[in-house]
Amino acid sequence: MDFVHLHLHTDHSFLDGCSRIDKLMARVQELGMPAVAMTDHGNMCGAYDFYSAAKQRGIKPLCGCEVYLVYDHNMADHPKRNVERTDDIGDIENNPEMLKPENFPRYQIFHKTLIAKDYEGFINLAKISSEAYYRGMYYRPRVDLETLARHSKGIIALSGCLNGVASQYLLYGDYEKAREATAKFLDIFGRDNYFIEVQNHFMPAQKKIIPGLMKLAKEFNLRAVATNDSHYIYKSDAEAHDAMLCIQTGKVLSDEKRMRYPNNEFYLKTREEMAVALGELEGVLDNTLAVAEMVDLKMPEKANHYPKYEAPADIVFDKDEVNFNRILDLYVAKKNEVLAQNGKEANFSLSDDDRKRLMKNGLFLFDLCKKGLAERYGVDYDNPSAYVPKEGEPPDRAKFLCDKLDYELSIIVGAGFVDYFLIVYDFINWARRNQIPVGPGRGSGAGCMIAYMLHITD
Repeated sequence: MDFVHLHLHTDHSFLDGCSRIDKLMARVQELGMPAVAMTDHGNMCGAYDFYSAAKQRGIKPLCGCEVYLVYDHNMADHPKRNVERTDDIGDIENNPEMLKPENFPRYQIFHKTLIAKDYEGFINLAKISSEAYYRGMYYRPRVDLETLARHSKGIIALSGCLNGVASQYLLYGDYEKAREATAKFLDIFGRDNYFIEVQNHFMPAQKKIIPGLMKLAKEFNLRAVATNDSHYIYKSDAEAHDAMLCIQTGKVLSDEKRMRYPNNEFYLKTREEMAVALGELEGVLDNTLAVAEMVDLKMPEKANHYPKYEAPADIVFDKDEVNFNRILDLYVAKKNEVLAQNGKEANFSLSDDDRKRLMKNGLFLFDLCKKGLAERYGVDYDNPSAYVPKEGEPPDRAKFLCDKLDYELSIIVGAGFVDYFLIVYDFINWARRNQIPVGPGRGSGAGCMIAYMLHITD
């Protein structure tokens, strides 16, 4: 029978996981596993690369995230510092209440394993991760129950590793609290999408809580799944992983008091190796396949998603459609010239709908450029002959500048960079108004005349 790893950290669990995606997929394929999950700490940075690499090898990708969870309060409410394990709690001074086992969940960051069931679930996972960084960052990107509830659709949830909520209550001998926590998560994710997660790295704490976890599964009629919290691919990688943890914590290998994993069991195990660890628990290996079968994630192909600029509604500007259409004609002519030079048929054109679409923000950029031409060079675009050349300037300077503006704008509009220039114009000028230093810029974009006229560069 097959087995699927549902709890796995790639090298996108920064300075904690050291499984490179390409090598990971090669090993999963070698083991004949039909699917594999990615559940990196707090982020989904590697999701697209993971998805693509799995698809290329005929492996079903299960994109997920192991989130940091604050359990019984919202993210705005935190003590002096949060800790990840209760045995670190002595660092918190002058707060005896925090030392009481019944209070420890309020001050602990728990772990929760989440997997996207479909694309809607993937988007919700991305929202959870983003909100954790944007709203919940306090030592770690944290989420609360309210955030999970708002974005729970399309997500499969596991009860979590040893640092899961139920696991920690069981570790402290409080089955009733573990039961209450399980009921809360069932309300959020639904019975069909919730699984009890069991692990065995041959640690006494895990051995202690496994009976309680299986009791929860039986009481709530939930399926239990075996996971291995994989952080590296091969057992022999444990030493390199240990060195990585030293980099993360600023310690050296010889430091006996540093953070380290208890053994070398956190690797991509075979089904046979997982059976040695958890095979006596009925169904926990086979149930991983059931989770994989629930997933139907189809990711859109990679594409560039450019932001859209919305001009303030109260701005009044000159809509010079005649000259703008002439600039579009200039772009069409230049495009066909390039096509002909490359031996291709020169029949490029812009429809009326194309022109209307390009005019939406193009006219606003054009107006800003004309104003910038007057501010920077003293040239009136609509009346260039009124310009009096300064000593040493060529007599056709005004015409040269207007022609250069037309040419640059035709390229920017044709290449679809109007919104890009307007966005850069917006935040650069905002920075200047607020006395925020702005660098000189570099490259062909920064070197163009339009960037100078828009006060993007000086």
